[in-house]
Amino acid sequence: MTPPAVKICGIGLAETAEIAFEAGADYLGLVFAPSPRQVNPEQAKEIVRAVPGRYIGVFRNMTDLDYAAQVAETVGIFGIQCHGCSPAGWVAWAKTRGLMAVATDLRVADADVWLLDGPRSGSGISWEWELPNDHRPYWIAGGLRPDNVRQVVERLSPAGVDVSSGVETDGQKDPIRIVRFIKEAKAWPR
Repeated sequence: MTPPAVKICGIGLAETAEIAFEAGADYLGLVFAPSPRQVNPEQAKEIVRAVPGRYIGVFRNMTDLDYAAQVAETVGIFGIQCHGCSPAGWVAWAKTRGLMAVATDLRVADADVWLLDGPRSGSGISWEWELPNDHRPYWIAGGLRPDNVRQVVERLSPAGVDVSSGVETDGQKDPIRIVRFIKEAKAWPR
């Protein structure tokens, strides 16, 4: 049994990226959508250059694939995650560019991963964590924290877990919480 993939989302500093990857994070999220955690492509490029790894670009209501393509090329991201409305065919578009596709809409076909999130992504609001009754690879997000991720992983055996505000203190990524979250998530193999 393998432990779930862990994605730490909302990375804004190279120092945080380094801590997360060293602690065992599989992916880091760079938020390009309006958010307190939003980074611009130049900031993201500096983070990726300083700390190479698998970064997922997070977009909301993506209507302009040209912008996403520009970000992907400028920053050097590993994948695309879309929340809300997105153009038809975005998964195929991502895959032709060699990018991992993370969908938040279960109706989107052919994504590499489907992210099940709470009522407002990035808010840290918990929900009734459940997996649909099919065999697609699901990641769980929404309200996860170091003190509850182990029970969610143990109960549901998701392919991955995704956290942002659950590893923050006073709105900033907390290295201790990041390390603890990753340790707890990976303690229970699927």
